[in-house]
Amino acid sequence: MPVIGEINHRQLGRVVVSSRPNSRRATARWRNGLVSLNVPRHLGLPDINRLLDDFTPRLLASRPTLRYTAPSRISFPGVDFIIARQSVAPGKMLAKASLPACSLEIGTDFDLDDEATTRLASSLLCRMARKIAPEILLPRARQLAARIGRNPAGWTISTGFRTLGNCSFRGCISLSYVLVFLPQELRDYIICHELAHLSEMNHSPRFHALLDSYLDGREAMLAARLRAYSWPVLRK
Repeated sequence: MPVIGEINHRQLGRVVVSSRPNSRRATARWRNGLVSLNVPRHLGLPDINRLLDDFTPRLLASRPTLRYTAPSRISFPGVDFIIARQSVAPGKMLAKASLPACSLEIGTDFDLDDEATTRLASSLLCRMARKIAPEILLPRARQLAARIGRNPAGWTISTGFRTLGNCSFRGCISLSYVLVFLPQELRDYIICHELAHLSEMNHSPRFHALLDSYLDGREAMLAARLRAYSWPVLRK
């Protein structure tokens, strides 16, 4: 998607404006703490500003409230993320990925209320999660597969955020590293979802019935919890 540039809106702040060749309508959403606006190519700056004015009430109502504090601890099954301040390198964030705890030390020059600080801290938390994801996610995935009697052709960890899991036609299952940031029941929901695709490569009633059986009748409840989940990192 070509990036046209950035503009400043009086209420929304910095807005990243992009255009797809075949776009017929404008769309706007929050991404990495900023508004990302996609517009048809023919629109000029006055039209873009009018669109942003129209989008503003909805965008402000849905604005992410993610903010990190220090010291703090974000805990998930198998790993804690410990966030602290450091003054040795005040202009840097120091990250160390390890188990059972990862550490993120934020330099004292950083304003914890600034969106740029949030974006950088989120990026480093994700980077650490990618490193530890195989150790955290794959043993449980294999355990669940054995419990329900399924044998995937293979397991991999993916770097995508929007697609949390995938099952290929060859029977290989890929799990996103960001499952590290989920509670165990939601991790299990994603894993079982992909295991069900080994039998049903669609989302038919038979697929949902099978998945519901894997989850002891809790599919609808877990799906709703995942939709409402507040991620501790910015979704990309």
